[in-house]
Amino acid sequence: MSLYCENCMKLVDAEVCPRCRNRKMRAPLPGDFCQVAEVPYMQAEMLKELFFDNDVLCTERSVLGAGLTAELGVNVGRVRLYVPYDRLEFAKELYDAYFCGAAEAAEQESGADPE
Repeated sequence: MSLYCENCMKLVDAEVCPRCRNRKMRAPLPGDFCQVAEVPYMQAEMLKELFFDNDVLCTERSVLGAGLTAELGVNVGRVRLYVPYDRLEFAKELYDAYFCGAAEAAEQESGADPE
């Protein structure tokens, strides 16, 4: 069973969080925000809209921090997206469908054989 790290807002399959080394792990609660993805800024904007359209509450954190992202530009920025635990599986399905669909569309445009 996955445990929840309150510091990273992430589910992990370990007694200690691999990102922050937190040892105070616990079972996730329905309202706990959990990381669903870490993506470039532009993809995060599209995913947030997809989640909103499907009634999935979503929040974000910049990986680099707002100041560094503003200095370097959003093209190099990455964003972690979080959704409530009770909507996590649905959000993952949306994420997978979006990126699988985008990959298939790119293959069709390039004329690549999908097999």
